[in-house]
Amino acid sequence: MKQELQIGQSAPEQTADNKLDVGRWLGRHEALDMVARGCSGVDAACLKKVRDEKLYREVAPNWDQFCRKELGTSRKKVDGLIGRLEEFGPAYFDLSRLTHVTADEYRQIAPAVSAEGVKIAGEVVAIAPENKDRLNAALAGVRKKRSKPASRKKSFEAVLDACDATLALIDKPPSWPDTLQKLKLTSVLLRMREAAAGLGAITIEVRR
Repeated sequence: MKQELQIGQSAPEQTADNKLDVGRWLGRHEALDMVARGCSGVDAACLKKVRDEKLYREVAPNWDQFCRKELGTSRKKVDGLIGRLEEFGPAYFDLSRLTHVTADEYRQIAPAVSAEGVKIAGEVVAIAPENKDRLNAALAGVRKKRSKPASRKKSFEAVLDACDATLALIDKPPSWPDTLQKLKLTSVLLRMREAAAGLGAITIEVRR
């Protein structure tokens, strides 16, 4: 029966010339499970070694066929896993297997992650199954912040567009203003002029 590498388990034995025994390594996994359900940091490091040192030639003519036939997935997906290993290190994979943390979420907490674990509220929590609930709780806060819509900065063009729209309404009002409405309009226009002057806009008096 094939065995799956567990978090923290050491890498498989290597040959006398320090090369990974690819056949034996694959034999210790359900290859589809390793990639689809989340590989460990050790597995990701092995995949990188197999690719970089072209050890896949032991069982396949090229890297693409190795990924498709031996791992049951695309070369692009495996290269993506190796890319995350190069960016984050093995801790990302071990944490992902426990919490399903995404790459974007991990980037936010990366400064708090070390070989010893994740620093939460001043305490380093080991990346281990018994700490799964605490790790998930910490990530819940990150996910909550990400779910809030980012405040969009309004361009001043939007202000100008609003002024143009207002001017069009004044130029062709839906109905003629009465005396009180004219006074209110005068007050609004004076406040707009003061606000424009505060921005350094030059106002020109037009006499009729």
